[in-house]
Amino acid sequence: MLLDSLKTFTWYNEPANVRFVEEGMLVETLPQTDFWSAAHHNFNKDNGHFFYTEKSGAFELTLKWHFSTAVASDQCGLMIRSDSRNWGKIGFLSPDLSSPQIGCVVTCRGVSDWSSHALAELPHDAWYKVIRRGDDVIFSYSPDGQNFRRQRLFRLESISSAIKVGAYCCAPQNHGFECILENIF
Repeated sequence: MLLDSLKTFTWYNEPANVRFVEEGMLVETLPQTDFWSAAHHNFNKDNGHFFYTEKSGAFELTLKWHFSTAVASDQCGLMIRSDSRNWGKIGFLSPDLSSPQIGCVVTCRGVSDWSSHALAELPHDAWYKVIRRGDDVIFSYSPDGQNFRRQRLFRLESISSAIKVGAYCCAPQNHGFECILENIF
């Protein structure tokens, strides 16, 4: 990871600790952090950690996360965000580690939905990509950084020409979570 490429990035809800290690940027989340709004679980959380830059017009952003251990509901992935009521995230989102999933959450007008794709095994490395063309947003996932599979195509409300995009992580349960952002471009 080139440090120069991170100069335009900033934190929304800083994590417990961030430090650079040989593999990349190691992030320690705070416990009970998440991005979720109202639907099904009847709670609102906007206190997850989001390392973002602003992009205008059409763009692509790809990033890679690595983690060694996780417990149910720990998350690390990619987020695009117009405001607190209009955003999307893709990442490892398993509520139960015996059935690992890549999940997408899209929140429009303050209501979240959740779609998921089952994985054969718990990944420790994951690449995520977002593509924005006009008002359309495409989320993709890859286990190897080469072969990306489209997970979700959607539109966000209140999307302006500039939108926040980057890496997110959180630990909704009563513990922290460590993950390494190995690359973002």
